[in-house]
Amino acid sequence: MKLFKNFILTLAVLSLLSGANTAFSADKISKVLILPFNIHSEKDLSFLQRGIGEMLSTRIAFENKVMIVGKEEAGIAAGKTDEKTALAAGEKAGADYVLFGSLTVFGESISTDAKFYDVQNKSRLVVINEFGSSQGDVIYHINVFAAKINETVFGRKTVSSQAPAKQITAQQPSGGEQGTDSRKNPEEMWSKQSGIKMASDEAFSGSGEPAAVLWKSKKFGTKLKGIALGDVDGDGKIETVFADDHNIFIYRQTAGKFEKIKEIAGKTYEFYKGIDVADINGNKKAEIFVTAISDSGRVISFVLEWDGKDFKKITDNEDWHYRVLDIPARGGKVLFAQKGGNASIFSGNVYELKWVSGNYLSTNKEILPRGLNIYSFNYGDILNSGQEMILGFNANEFLLLFNANGSEEWSSSDPYGGSSAYLEPQAEIEASSKVGKNPDQRPQTRLYLPQRILVTDLDNDKKKEVLVVKNTDSTGGIFSRVRFFKGGYFECLSWDNVGLSPKWKTRKFSGYISDYTLGDIDNDGKDELVFLLVTQTGGSTFGDDRSFVVSWDAIK
Repeated sequence: MKLFKNFILTLAVLSLLSGANTAFSADKISKVLILPFNIHSEKDLSFLQRGIGEMLSTRIAFENKVMIVGKEEAGIAAGKTDEKTALAAGEKAGADYVLFGSLTVFGESISTDAKFYDVQNKSRLVVINEFGSSQGDVIYHINVFAAKINETVFGRKTVSSQAPAKQITAQQPSGGEQGTDSRKNPEEMWSKQSGIKMASDEAFSGSGEPAAVLWKSKKFGTKLKGIALGDVDGDGKIETVFADDHNIFIYRQTAGKFEKIKEIAGKTYEFYKGIDVADINGNKKAEIFVTAISDSGRVISFVLEWDGKDFKKITDNEDWHYRVLDIPARGGKVLFAQKGGNASIFSGNVYELKWVSGNYLSTNKEILPRGLNIYSFNYGDILNSGQEMILGFNANEFLLLFNANGSEEWSSSDPYGGSSAYLEPQAEIEASSKVGKNPDQRPQTRLYLPQRILVTDLDNDKKKEVLVVKNTDSTGGIFSRVRFFKGGYFECLSWDNVGLSPKWKTRKFSGYISDYTLGDIDNDGKDELVFLLVTQTGGSTFGDDRSFVVSWDAIK
């Protein structure tokens, strides 16, 4: 009798399991297309690319529930993949979901960025952005990604590999121990509001400097790359003009509000490389000088001016690279320009442009030391001796000081600047476009544009100082085509009879300082240091672009 009861019980259990399996297999099997990861490295890491695909396949596939679709079914080979191409490949393969990502390797460190998309709805379901101090950390990154997909999309909890050991940091005090807002790190105080001011005595890392007040705009969901200030509509108030790759933004800050005046959408084949503002034609309305490059590498710059109703182009399709410098010895703001080249990036000398009979005409040819270009120099009385000298960046972004004869007087021991903006020769771009997207045929010459060099009396001591930015490249500059910035700060240099030495510097800002200027952004009659801070870029972290306009009013 007991054996019979056990048999009946076993049969019942088997029946339940059989029913469960039938119901489980009756569910729709989800198909996932795993595309080869883009690898950014100067070494051949194709083995890592294959390994990632295999790891993800074994971690996501689930019998009768989730099936992995091979990339062969999508007709796609290893290569650069973005959202558009990934979704197209997913549709072609008949997949429900598509997965793609990238690895950026610099030295022993590695950055893993990946996305998981619903093909039909074209919606992003899972994103990771992970950074590791060793290449082995990629295994942990992939485990985290797979675990998030299994739990978020398929409702299946899995165990991910233990995270690499992290450095222990001191905990923040709670309650009344936190102290006043004036002592907090400004980044901790930045919120999603339209614009915030906060006092901070941490903005300086030098000693004896006054407390700074930082202001930050609302978030812009794009990578901002050029900024200038000026009265562009002739109303007596200063406007802030900035740009991303294809758009120009004109804002004005008054009474604590940063308000949009105009946004001007450009063409998708136009790529903006620089923004400058100055009233060169003398009509009390500052012109907006936009240096633009076409997708074929041709210089197609233009100038905008307010006509009383709108901002209109007064010149267009000009093959000039523009740069405005503030030179008191020449009466204030001066417009310089240099022609774009074909086989080389630049052609000919740098000239001063003046407004003559309704046109910007080249007048004075600038006598610059060899190796300097339109973006890499400035003039100033650096020695405070009454003599104009030339400051410039060389190809490796070391700061150089030249006398009136063009002889080098001094050079920095460390590089400054650091920019992700670059130019390539038109001839090489056109040649590469004719042979497809083979990375071996891409342009071999790439010039990263120098950052601005500002020369002015920052502290009203009747002596000129030099203000430069220093963005920290996590790759150490070892890659010719990859730059990965994680932080930046400003440094004020002054002449000490031997060379330019640091007078003070700001604290480091997380992100990348893409451009900066001096001017009265808030129309209070006092100049501020105004800069663009890019805290996240889609190209490097596979997340949404994120930028801010920031001002710092510790200038005396």
